Amino acid sequence: MKQFIHHAKTPIEELDQFDGGKATNMARLENTGVSVPPWICLATPAFEHFLKKYKDQNLWALTHQEVEKLFLSQSLDPALEEHIKKTIAEKFPEGCTFAVRSSGIGEDSADNSFAGLFSSYLHQTNIEQIILSIKMCWASAFTERARAYRQERGISTDKFGMGVIIQKMVFADIAGVGFSRNPIHHLKREQMIVSSVYGIGEGLVSGELDADHYYIQRPSDTNQAFAIEPHLVKKEFFFVKGSQGGLEKKSVAQEKQEVSSLTDAQIATISEAMIKLEATLGLPQDIEWAFEKGEFFCVQTRPITNLPPEGFYKKSVKGAEFILWDNSNITESYNGVTTPLTFSHVSKAYRQVYLQYCEVMGVPADVIKANEITFRNMLGLIRGRVYYNLGNWYKMIFLFPFAGTSKGFMETMMGVKQNLRPELAALFDFTKNPPPYSFFRNIYILFRNLWRIFNVRKSVAQFKADFERVYSIAKRQDYKAKNIQELIAAYDQLNEDLLFKWKAPIISDTRCMLFFGVLKSLTEKWVKKDNSASLYNDLLSGQGDLPSTEPTRILMRIARKIDRGDTVFREWFITTPSKQVLQELRSGKSPEIFQDFNKFIDAYGFRCINELKLESIDLHEDPTFALEAIISFVRMKNTSVDEIIEREKETSANALKVIHENLSGPKLKIYLFILNQARIAVKDREDLRLLRTNVFGICRRIFKALGQKFYEIKVIDEPMDIFYLSIDEISSFQEGRSFEVDFRNLTAARKKQFDEYRNTPQPPDRFYTEGAVGANINFPQIIAEQDLLIGEEPVSDDPNVLIGTPCSPGIVEGIVRVVREAKDAEGLNGEIMVSERTDPGWVPLFPSTSGLLIERGSLLSHSAVVARELGIPTIVGVTGGLMKKLKTGMRVRMDASKGEIRILEDE
Repeated sequence: MKQFIHHAKTPIEELDQFDGGKATNMARLENTGVSVPPWICLATPAFEHFLKKYKDQNLWALTHQEVEKLFLSQSLDPALEEHIKKTIAEKFPEGCTFAVRSSGIGEDSADNSFAGLFSSYLHQTNIEQIILSIKMCWASAFTERARAYRQERGISTDKFGMGVIIQKMVFADIAGVGFSRNPIHHLKREQMIVSSVYGIGEGLVSGELDADHYYIQRPSDTNQAFAIEPHLVKKEFFFVKGSQGGLEKKSVAQEKQEVSSLTDAQIATISEAMIKLEATLGLPQDIEWAFEKGEFFCVQTRPITNLPPEGFYKKSVKGAEFILWDNSNITESYNGVTTPLTFSHVSKAYRQVYLQYCEVMGVPADVIKANEITFRNMLGLIRGRVYYNLGNWYKMIFLFPFAGTSKGFMETMMGVKQNLRPELAALFDFTKNPPPYSFFRNIYILFRNLWRIFNVRKSVAQFKADFERVYSIAKRQDYKAKNIQELIAAYDQLNEDLLFKWKAPIISDTRCMLFFGVLKSLTEKWVKKDNSASLYNDLLSGQGDLPSTEPTRILMRIARKIDRGDTVFREWFITTPSKQVLQELRSGKSPEIFQDFNKFIDAYGFRCINELKLESIDLHEDPTFALEAIISFVRMKNTSVDEIIEREKETSANALKVIHENLSGPKLKIYLFILNQARIAVKDREDLRLLRTNVFGICRRIFKALGQKFYEIKVIDEPMDIFYLSIDEISSFQEGRSFEVDFRNLTAARKKQFDEYRNTPQPPDRFYTEGAVGANINFPQIIAEQDLLIGEEPVSDDPNVLIGTPCSPGIVEGIVRVVREAKDAEGLNGEIMVSERTDPGWVPLFPSTSGLLIERGSLLSHSAVVARELGIPTIVGVTGGLMKKLKTGMRVRMDASKGEIRILEDE
């Protein structure tokens, strides 16, 4: 029976193999010279010997409760029980009280902590209690949480082991935990944390007792004292051993409740032990400690498993270059997690567009070539989310003639820089060396671009004609009938015909930003009105022919036809599930309505939620979303397009009246000219966005057809797995440059990775990374710590008030509907819709709401433009946690003229 019981003198390799992580760490702990309460470990062979009773039974098919009941019904081998009893008598003082702790194989390792998953039993006073606790520790290997942990980590259940530690209980006067590195703020590498309570530490571990916390800075010199930052709490209770066994809760003496539970000397003792253990064991440590009658004990230690490796903190390993990331202007198009295929397509597209942007702005070819790395790195994929490399974006703009002398641009850029610490601010050192353009070249480029901006409508008209010629042919193609080589060739040709000829939309976007910015500035400077933001929003309303609102108007016209038609059909239409409605329309029910609906799908079928993500399902594939919008319009009797147009014209006319009351003479003429140009520019911008949507829709068809082909030759497990490959991986496969000929393992790994991204918090809106970006991506906590906007967003002092940017005026009080995805919007019936962001595919939902609250977005975002045109009270860019604070069913009052949302009641 000797091999069944181990201790600190047992070889570490043997402990690691047969006794579990806790016992191995306990031996290492004791061997470092740190004071440890006496202990022994009942090794895994004892557990395996016990399990022989159940060799014909599948214990994993039983619940934990059933396993525990089964184990408790069986006796230990008498010889083993006698051996345990004899060893305890030899190793421990008479009258000792024991802790019996599980020590799973692999537990408390650097890879798998199993923390808190196995059982421990305290205050055991006799051999009968110890034997009972041993069997319950063994049974804890079968808890539901332990099973789930094994499954999540891919740990086999074929072979598993469980050691059991029997250790002398320490009756602590003060106890707690310590971390040799900060486990929460990973960038505070040199900070240790100690938490303490009076009495036994169980109240701290369980969370029942408040604890004092101490943040200790590691000294750079061994002769220096520890710098201690205490955070003390009122400690009203503590735990001691109960007279009848177990724990007893007692009150802390009044004079000790609000003073530090530890002296500086005791904190230093704990800190020195942690530093020593980390140095000896080679990893940061999480320890449990206690002081009993002034004597320090380390009860157990385990590695801190959630920290980055040591190399992460070394500039010699990962590098020291900073990158500034921001998603404020791209999240509307690529919200949430975006697949590798979409990102690789978008990254390629953006590179081409920005190269053309520089050409349009007159940047010389040699300057463009010298900055190739800038264009290649305009976007990043951070934990599956698309971000701008903000430093490179500014660097690109700085290449433009006159950019270095533009006061507005420089103030905006320097405003970003001022909020950065010096090493980050160095990202903008490129401004010290502007491109050497001559004065005459700058003047030439300036006038050439002004001429282009004021004459862009001709270029846009030509671009639209060329686009329609290419698109009309591409749209008619049967991509499902093409082979892999033909599909890749079609994609390449689409890029050549359209993507590489995107200059007209670039100039149009520049014009839109220019005139919108000037209009905003003039309104704020010239017009005396409390809320100038509301005024220039109102002025942009009521155009009546905005392309982005036309799909909704068509759906409303279909709804009006149904509402005014046969009452029996109307009732059937609004009470039948949308999928069944679609099926019966396709089978011949109401041919006129079905024809109108098909015309809509043919014209706007690529306009769907997340329309710029190639993995999305568009209306050509599943038109029920549009059908549900019609059903909602009919149900609400919200079918009057003319009423919306007239309401918006009235809003615009009232705003224009304010302008005439405040301005006259040359100022009025200038203002009206800028207003007219801004309205035209916004309209053209929205029109061109539909063209972009359509070309992305063709790309979607190509890649979904490719997915089917790859599936048919069994290089991916299912057609949609194509979206977990990159453009280059797909092309390389066809051309013979691929390192992989079977992508199944690769796509499975990426799907798992991207599922993790979806199920973890998204990175901040603006943050930085240091060194190789990939080294940061594995650690979401590191990225969260590098948030650059903490404390900068406007937040109300009232916890029931949220603040955003007013976008379309109106005051609404009502129930909110939180919409995270399309299914959340089913049955919308006049509620205030709350969303993280919207894209053009959401627009058919807008008329079914009484108001819109959107967490992300700006005055030129699509939701803002469309909401103004449809006359729906809207607030965008809401800070303070809109999606966290509001739940479906809550009542709010939104004042979309002020940008204020007041929570009136809970669900």
